[in-house]
Amino acid sequence: MTVYNHVVMPRPVAVSARTVGFWTLIGLSAFGLWTLNKNFLPVVLAFPGSAVLDLVVLAFSLAVALWAARRFLRPVQAPPWTGTWLALMWGAFAACGIALLLNGLLLTAWTEALGLQTAAEWAAALTAPVNEELVKTAGVLLLACVSTRLVRSAADGFVYGALVGFGFQLMENFTYGLNAIGMSGGVDPVGATGQVLWIRILLTGIGSHWAMSAVAGAGIGYLVSASGRTLPRRMWVAVGCLALAMGMHWLFDSPLFGGIAGAIGKPLVNFVVLVIVYLVVRRRFRTRWAEVSAEEVQAGNLAPIEAETLSRRRSRRRFLRSFGPVRVAQERLQQLELDLLEERVPEGVEPAAAQPWRDAVAAARQGTLVDRTPPVL
Repeated sequence: MTVYNHVVMPRPVAVSARTVGFWTLIGLSAFGLWTLNKNFLPVVLAFPGSAVLDLVVLAFSLAVALWAARRFLRPVQAPPWTGTWLALMWGAFAACGIALLLNGLLLTAWTEALGLQTAAEWAAALTAPVNEELVKTAGVLLLACVSTRLVRSAADGFVYGALVGFGFQLMENFTYGLNAIGMSGGVDPVGATGQVLWIRILLTGIGSHWAMSAVAGAGIGYLVSASGRTLPRRMWVAVGCLALAMGMHWLFDSPLFGGIAGAIGKPLVNFVVLVIVYLVVRRRFRTRWAEVSAEEVQAGNLAPIEAETLSRRRSRRRFLRSFGPVRVAQERLQQLELDLLEERVPEGVEPAAAQPWRDAVAAARQGTLVDRTPPVL
């Protein structure tokens, strides 16, 4: 009898953009944290008072940044917590750690090319706008790889860019607070750290990294969204937003318009640019939201009163309060309706692709709605 040896061929491992994007986020964030730890842990151990002040102030700043970003920067509803924490992690660890290495290399190159005096004035403006904006924007692109539902519009890119920038800005403020100790000769370490934090948070924080990254992130959101526009057009918009963010950064770091007027005026200019981009992004998002809401009402999937209340947080809360004992069930239904409309916001997605969400809304509706008079809004 002939015996055959069967060789089991291994199956190829499926590699997806989602897997690569997630582990790139994690791996580079770990590398950045290691880099920051190597550079600043000795200072933290040597000056614990300054480090504690740094951490307390920045923890409060993080709370304010999270509240502002999740409450105001994205229309209709806040971004998922998963994307929020990943964006902050990338900005604080990966982007800041990588930028620390690249800044050191480029500053040395500018010193050799331009001389000590010119490099001292212009090296920051020639270095940071390029490498810092590129590495921060890469975080938004990686988030889009992690999940197609994290970045589906320019509005998503805008808020995640702001969160990446917040993370970067908080970590940079922490490191600057520690660097100020050596610059002051170590005479008053707590006072030196406090002065730097006051300047970077209250004086210049309004137009710093979060504003620049939000503008660049809006371009990435537009690039990866199914907006119905051609790929070359979406790419040009993304490149333009990134170039605008770099220009904002260049203005912020340049020696032009010095003194207290420049220190206040340049962040304000950046903030004005941010507001203009935000208004454009917000208008586009809300216009699309109104379109898909009207279509779902016409198809009988949403009641007119539901569509009217879904687009604003305050209206949703007021609507839910009128349900009394069945409020919890109605809140679940409301979230499914929000998910349905969010699924339809990208213009290039076929309406039929959202049918599972319509089915979920219909199933949830069976035991949630009660006969009542619609509230007056």
